[in-house]
Amino acid sequence: MTLELGLRRFTLLPRLIQIGDDEPRKAHFLGKKEALPVDRQDPGRPNKNAPQKQTNSKYRDLADVTLGEVDAAAGYFRAQLVMSPAESWIARNYFCELPIKRRTDEQSPVVFGRVKSSYPSDGYVHNIDQLELQFPRIQAPPDLLNIRRGDIHLQRPVNSYCVGVRMYLSEAEMQDFSRSENIFIEKGYAPVYENGYRDLLDVDEYNQDSYSWLNVIGSEWFAALPEMMKDEIRSRLQHLAGWNKVLLNYHPRRYSLQYPSLNEELGFHYGFTRHYLIAPQDTNQALQKVDEIFEQIFLQGMSGE
Repeated sequence: MTLELGLRRFTLLPRLIQIGDDEPRKAHFLGKKEALPVDRQDPGRPNKNAPQKQTNSKYRDLADVTLGEVDAAAGYFRAQLVMSPAESWIARNYFCELPIKRRTDEQSPVVFGRVKSSYPSDGYVHNIDQLELQFPRIQAPPDLLNIRRGDIHLQRPVNSYCVGVRMYLSEAEMQDFSRSENIFIEKGYAPVYENGYRDLLDVDEYNQDSYSWLNVIGSEWFAALPEMMKDEIRSRLQHLAGWNKVLLNYHPRRYSLQYPSLNEELGFHYGFTRHYLIAPQDTNQALQKVDEIFEQIFLQGMSGE
């Protein structure tokens, strides 16, 4: 039996997106300090009272960032990102890979992270004067990097990315979200539409680490599945919830008497089962929850596994 996967690209993405079916679709002191007394001690021993180098900066020094750290951070998030609609675009919440002019041999020639702020607010990298980049760390909030135009190697390619949000939707549900695509993109998220289910059948405990963290599942999409496949898809979705993937059930008010919610389909009951899905009733609510949840995931740091 052949299982078909339909993929509708996010309409602003200029690159090709391909998921599983080999069918490509076009798819940011004042004052004085008293002198410390100096101990007389052996020349080879450190003076505990000697003034220590202090820094009050909230920024991490770019020269301290190593290539190994950058490679680990980029690898951790790579499966969750898609190319941004505009090449070299810098905007809040976008992930960026920036070539950096090196000041030391140990410094990484590139940095990777999520844009916290930039001046001007949004724009192509050649138009940016300064930006703050959140650099991921293991099991800790990200470091903050202050990057100025003079730090960026503008003769080398700059890559920017949005966070992909996998969406299992019916055609009608896709139309709802298509009207909000630009709002998603402005927030740094790119909808990746699907109306099939083959990739759900392929995910297991061995490859689930690379599966989407953020997923929106329409009640109408689930209701339209072949009856012979529903039990298998229920099982896969229950496993995804158990693997801490974010599942949001798109369930508009118009479905109240027409389709059961995904919580009902999966047997999830708030207060009685371990998992219970948030069910946004419109696309704005879906975006709000996607943004809130990913922000929590990002700020808690990378897994140390």
